[in-house]
Amino acid sequence: MRWARAILALLVLVSSAAAQGLLSPAPSGPSSSNPASLCRVEGVVLKATTGEAVRKITVSLISFQGDHPTFTDVTDSNGRFVFGGLEPGRYALMASGEGYSQQEFGQTRRRPEGTVLSLAPGDNDNNLIFRMTPPGVITGTIRDEDGDPVIGGQVQALRIARVGGRQQTSSGGYGQTNDLGQYRIYGLEPGQYLIAASYRPPSTGTVPNQEVYLPTYFPSTVDAGQATPVQVRPGDEVSGIDVDLAAAHSVTIRGRVVPEVPVKTMKGIYVSVMPRSAFQGGFMSGTYGGVIEDDLGNFSIRAVPPGSYVVIINLNDGDRTYAGRTVVTTGNADVDGVTVAVGPGLVLRGRVRLSAGSQLDFSRLGVSLQPVEGFMGGAGTQVAPDGTFTLENITEGSYRVVVGGFPEEFYLQSAKLGGIDVLGPGLNVSHGDSPGNLEIVLSADGGQVQGAVLNNQQPVPDAIVVLVPDPPNRNRNDLYSYKKTDALGRFSLLGLPPGDFKLFAWEQRDGVSYSEPDLLKDYEARGAPVHIEDKTQQSVQLQEILDDAGP
Repeated sequence: MRWARAILALLVLVSSAAAQGLLSPAPSGPSSSNPASLCRVEGVVLKATTGEAVRKITVSLISFQGDHPTFTDVTDSNGRFVFGGLEPGRYALMASGEGYSQQEFGQTRRRPEGTVLSLAPGDNDNNLIFRMTPPGVITGTIRDEDGDPVIGGQVQALRIARVGGRQQTSSGGYGQTNDLGQYRIYGLEPGQYLIAASYRPPSTGTVPNQEVYLPTYFPSTVDAGQATPVQVRPGDEVSGIDVDLAAAHSVTIRGRVVPEVPVKTMKGIYVSVMPRSAFQGGFMSGTYGGVIEDDLGNFSIRAVPPGSYVVIINLNDGDRTYAGRTVVTTGNADVDGVTVAVGPGLVLRGRVRLSAGSQLDFSRLGVSLQPVEGFMGGAGTQVAPDGTFTLENITEGSYRVVVGGFPEEFYLQSAKLGGIDVLGPGLNVSHGDSPGNLEIVLSADGGQVQGAVLNNQQPVPDAIVVLVPDPPNRNRNDLYSYKKTDALGRFSLLGLPPGDFKLFAWEQRDGVSYSEPDLLKDYEARGAPVHIEDKTQQSVQLQEILDDAGP
């Protein structure tokens, strides 16, 4: 995937240029001292599920040579595209449009990184078949508490993923209801989605606490944990995903911003109120807010539904920004006396050390603090050549230590703050504490596990091998290891920390995180137990878990 990431920025420019007509659809041959060495590429774009030709698809050919020239063409009524006059070399081939997300030539479930085209002098590849996975669609109807259609309601398809045992969502698509309360969200990649609906009627301006609608998930629940995921497969149109919105009596949040630094004026500065569920991978909309009313920092935010929120304020003195965060939970009554302290971010210093006898270029390392709750500000920095680092502008709260940039032969052995282990429980940062330096140790003495993945006694290439820590350590991202098998079905995991684990071998699945707790729970018996010790090697033979296999 390295080459795909490297050309991502180029593709953005390509799309913009193509839209403006700045790129010719079929490039003429560049000047060459030997025209006979020029190459030609042509082919057809087909729908992967049916084999039908797909027209009006923008196909981009990106060169790895020189200044990385890019050419584009648009498929005709027969799905065909043509590129002529090409210099020999290596190229990436991409396609998108007509509701299809960007895809790479040769990309499949087992080979998600795609195929690079290598053109020798005079090559004429005229039979390329680009099979594109069609997007999915979700449709449904949004109704109010009386069963009437909601006009102008907002609907989001939130794609589900699991990272280090935690559910996270990202916006996969957006829709708005029509005069019948119906919505249609298209262009969805295969995977699982939560459908979340909301509606904010126009404010009356006279009633402080009017009836409001809560963000509601399919099938009509305000609790994201009780929402039913919707599975979307390639080309699916999933209908009947209806949601009945829940109504509630709104409340008012009143409080005061207290700056810990000199501020010329606070009047007119915006105060945001965001649902905590938005930061925990829940509904990504529903922001409320208002401005500070006077230089004493008083604010009043009306028409807020009952729930748990984060009050957020940022102040700027011209040279730097100061932030304040506080959590507020409302019931059915107004909330008064909320105080938001705003001050400079905290600073944490530390050092990275190595186990005895190992060497490493510290300047390649990065250290960051990942917030346990998303509303806190994370922090990250590069490590100096001597192993020291300084993390700045940290918001008060709880964090997990993340270290990146070291080779796979190393593992994160320990992280201690003031002599106390923070790898497992995480670390807390606050203005009232002076915990000392964060001491991190990387070890090159980890264990190794090698082996093969089989299916019916045959080796399986491109299977996903996942090393999963036993409970209660499944919230530790640093303890997971992933590797894809080679052409002979072999794998090798290096630099493994001591402990008890399970090994799983998965068939590649669209939209599935292989550390998802529900997935692991269902297939726990299919994992191979392994005990890792420093400086030890072991071999394990795994059976592939297929997409349609039961537990």
